[in-house]
Amino acid sequence: MATILVVDDEPEVRNMLSQFLTKRGYQVRVAPDGQTALAMVAEEMPRFIILDMYMPGMNGLELLRALRAKNYAGGILGLTGSREENLLQGLLDLGAVDVMGKPIDLEKVELAVQLGCLLTEP
Repeated sequence: MATILVVDDEPEVRNMLSQFLTKRGYQVRVAPDGQTALAMVAEEMPRFIILDMYMPGMNGLELLRALRAKNYAGGILGLTGSREENLLQGLLDLGAVDVMGKPIDLEKVELAVQLGCLLTEP
């Protein structure tokens, strides 16, 4: 089954997504920030990444740019509590499958993960 990396500075969000996706058969890893996520991706390339847009140190768009610069070709789902159009458009321009608002709709997350994993099949 596909490996999913959840990157969010909120422990509740990481835990909720990890439990939800694990119950659906995915192998889930979590990271509290962009730097940790980059290190984890260097160790093992996940098939799909769910990332928060607003985190300390490195926001989600900066993280996605860094991942793409390292040739990460997997699926991306952005999560945000903001409607900042430049940020949202930047994510989509870099190939994110979708950008979803918070609070999180778990069923929509699952659909985005399924789609992203299909689009990035090895």
